[in-house]
Amino acid sequence: MLAYTHSLDQPRLKPVVLNELVQHSEHVDLNSMLLPMLAALSQRASWLVMLEPPKSLNKSLLREAGVDLNKVWILRRDHRHGIDKLAQRALMAGTCHTLICWQNRYDDNTLVEQLKRTHIASDTQCLLIRSEH
Repeated sequence: MLAYTHSLDQPRLKPVVLNELVQHSEHVDLNSMLLPMLAALSQRASWLVMLEPPKSLNKSLLREAGVDLNKVWILRRDHRHGIDKLAQRALMAGTCHTLICWQNRYDDNTLVEQLKRTHIASDTQCLLIRSEH
């Protein structure tokens, strides 16, 4: 008799696929590079989650770039929820295809460590955008 440790009803958990984009200079405008990508990602069937996007990525700019705002969640931290907990909850919900997090403090690895420890049942991709300046 064989013992199974994985039930067919329970999804397998796997580590988050974490990609990083580091902005090395404040003179580089990432928005011009990100807007076409955001527009393409917003056309997918499930949600695109943007966590702590810069104020410069406002709704009118996103709409002008072709981003379908009906498929985008924009989340911001508050006194109850830090960026690391919001990111983890968004990933574990399994309802988004991509989570993009903006982090202004390059030397703060709390979010990176939290994301690396997070295991999810979905194929959600995660992009961390960090500023070095």
